[in-house]
Amino acid sequence: MLDRRSALALYRQLADALLDRIKGGELRPGMELPSESVISLQYKVSRDVVRDAMAVLRSEGVIATERGRRSVVRKTGPVEQLPAPPSAQITARMPTSDERRSLNLLEGVPLLVVRTEEFETVHPADRVMLLTPPGGEEPA
Repeated sequence: MLDRRSALALYRQLADALLDRIKGGELRPGMELPSESVISLQYKVSRDVVRDAMAVLRSEGVIATERGRRSVVRKTGPVEQLPAPPSAQITARMPTSDERRSLNLLEGVPLLVVRTEEFETVHPADRVMLLTPPGGEEPA
């Protein structure tokens, strides 16, 4: 159960407890999470604490929610492996609203940005693994 005397906020403790249930297989990908009221009763916390915990899990890309429906554990699909061009700069950032829509990204999923002198591409971080060329020099 949650420790009200802990320095860790209740919503974060609840998010961690739900994450443990997901990692432990009790809540599998595609499954609906219990309703806010059920979670509130199970963990003896307010619905505000439940909502904050769900927001954390959503922002971390663990769950997905749609208005008027229960949250579900996100399914993870196959990861596409793409070669990164030599001397490319690879960074991560959160997508814009337009990018989220066009790439069909859930809240909390970042983009991998690949830049060279000639071009820039963006890739959903939950669906792409960028492979760098072997034997590259270590940065100074």
